[in-house]
Amino acid sequence: MIERKERKPYWRHTKWQMFASLVPFLAVIVILPLYAEQLNSNKFLGFPLGYFLAAHGLVLIAVITVASFVRQQDAIDHWHGAHEDN
Repeated sequence: MIERKERKPYWRHTKWQMFASLVPFLAVIVILPLYAEQLNSNKFLGFPLGYFLAAHGLVLIAVITVASFVRQQDAIDHWHGAHEDN
């Protein structure tokens, strides 16, 4: 359980962590369509590169983003004393 005086810093830290985790993913979602035509002129494994990056790259970036968020949130929980004891 978090002490009452630690709740505000804990949630502030958590919100900034969420923002920092979403920025790279959202940047790729916005930037990739801008360069789709140039990327599709190249092929990778028989698929247009823009399609391949959208289909596989976004999933990979999402998995890395979630794994990074979980690791960082666990560190935040330990720092503020909100971690679950096993």
